[in-house]
Amino acid sequence: MQSSRFIKCSGVLVIFSVLAAVAAQAQLPKAPPPGIPALAPAPAPPPPLRSRYFTTLTNVEVEKYLQYNDLIFIPVGNVQAHGVLPVDCEYVAAEALALKMAEETNGLIFPYLQFTYPGDGIVGRGTVHVSPAEGVAYLKPLARSLLRQGFKRQIYVTVGNDAAPETVSPLVLEFFYETKTPALYIEGDVLLRKVNADFTKVMFGAYSAVNRLNDIPVNLTPVVPKHDIDQGLAKLRMINSSGGARDGVVGFAMFEDDAGAPVKAVTAEQRDAWAKEGTQMIDAAVKQADMKKVVQSLLEHQRFTREYLVSKFDGLLP
Repeated sequence: MQSSRFIKCSGVLVIFSVLAAVAAQAQLPKAPPPGIPALAPAPAPPPPLRSRYFTTLTNVEVEKYLQYNDLIFIPVGNVQAHGVLPVDCEYVAAEALALKMAEETNGLIFPYLQFTYPGDGIVGRGTVHVSPAEGVAYLKPLARSLLRQGFKRQIYVTVGNDAAPETVSPLVLEFFYETKTPALYIEGDVLLRKVNADFTKVMFGAYSAVNRLNDIPVNLTPVVPKHDIDQGLAKLRMINSSGGARDGVVGFAMFEDDAGAPVKAVTAEQRDAWAKEGTQMIDAAVKQADMKKVVQSLLEHQRFTREYLVSKFDGLLP
């Protein structure tokens, strides 16, 4: 009995102790409710670039750039006879388009790659001939080096040369096979046609965009030689069975100065006017392409390739 009473008394004491503790806790000052969590500080904007040209920057500037971006545009061109225009005009057109794209996306440009396959019009002494295979063999080590340096997003750009895909397409494919890193090839002619660009004026605008407009001579009338007509080739073109130089199925296919190159003298005023119009056409093509979306899509494609394709099909990929 005494044991039972003791247990009951102890239980009562415990209950009173708990109630007293709760009452005392209620009388304590309450902490203020938690405030709204502070937002994380906004990321610091990337430092401004002194130049878009990789070769103009110091190593310190390149290292700094690679801390927040991995994007580089590589214009690829050729040197060949082209009427009243300088022989590097198709490289300059690619350079100008790449420059506008780099400005739109905060990218860099890797310049001076103007000696690749010029196409089928190899008849002028101003034309430098490099075969597609030789061009790929030269460009691929550069692509691999850029990747090792940290430029994971490489975008190759050409303008004006229908034969350019014979060099750049194999380059991009072989680069992927060897590194499992997708690169992008933009054939600028496709973008320019979407805005109905005049390719002669685009050339003038390109020289203006890269601050070389005075390289285009004024009041110069070139002597364009008259050539015999290749009747067999003319008939093959009528059949329309291939794209000539682009498909590489027939060999020589045209005389460059007879195939659309400007051959009439231009005045200084005309040069300035065409340059202004051509620059506007280049700007319109870049705007229409939505380059910010392009470079973001390339990033997503690379991530999918790395995380899914390579991990799942690595044994099947070349």
